[in-house]
Amino acid sequence: MYRLIATALKFGIVSLGGLAIPLNAQERVVSLDYCADQYVIALAERDNIVAVSPAADSEYSYLASRASGLAQIRPSGEEVLFSQPDLVVRQWGGGFGATAYLARFSTNIAQVLFGANLGIAAVNLDSIGVSLGESEKAQKLIEELEDRLTRIRASLDPESERPRAIYVTPGGLTTGANTFVHEVMIAAGVINMAADGGQRGWRELNLEAIALDPPDLVIAAFFDLRSARVNYWSIARHKFLREVMEETPTVVLPAAQLACSAWFFMDAVESIYEAAQKIRVKGRG
Repeated sequence: MYRLIATALKFGIVSLGGLAIPLNAQERVVSLDYCADQYVIALAERDNIVAVSPAADSEYSYLASRASGLAQIRPSGEEVLFSQPDLVVRQWGGGFGATAYLARFSTNIAQVLFGANLGIAAVNLDSIGVSLGESEKAQKLIEELEDRLTRIRASLDPESERPRAIYVTPGGLTTGANTFVHEVMIAAGVINMAADGGQRGWRELNLEAIALDPPDLVIAAFFDLRSARVNYWSIARHKFLREVMEETPTVVLPAAQLACSAWFFMDAVESIYEAAQKIRVKGRG
């Protein structure tokens, strides 16, 4: 075993998940989409970042301010290869065949995984941290995330006393069970009415159901985007829903907090929790 490790070190190679990653893989790093950008910007040394995606400084990028001044690259195979990266970090950037294409040219790739549970954030921090040679930074973010979650969970009311909430987007969608946003709502101590009614995944808002069973809290997200295009036929434009949002306690979450299933979802959890606590206090006062 020690001989194998010594040989790996001699040739500058370590093994990560079956993929050979040079020990200096963090020296020239490229990220291909705005979710991958967040991990690279947060963990990699700035001088090692060759380029980030064109959306790294967009309004739905959580670390947009820190992306300022970084070179940007279109996620095409040709441009990526021309940049001569040691490591490419991606979630979906470059399209379905990007990983296979880049692998043909012996390009090292770190994959940001999709997931519908809150634990995926720590998994991605850990794996990308290893790929970048920045495990210590990643572990600090993981520990901070876990501490914040623990504090919230320790102070949650019994489920019977938690406010019932609906999630609303500009496109008139809500979420049932088996989604990341649903898990965020549960972690914040609210009951997701759509999931409680048996819905799963993404669904169109049911205004009749809301009228018959009004929520205690409305959670709205992505309404802050300048790029948002609310269709004239969207339920989100309906007078009734606007009245509900005006008359019901509503927490509006910045799109950047939920655009990726990453560690900064905790900001959304805390905002929802604080809104829910005000409802609880008011209801018992």
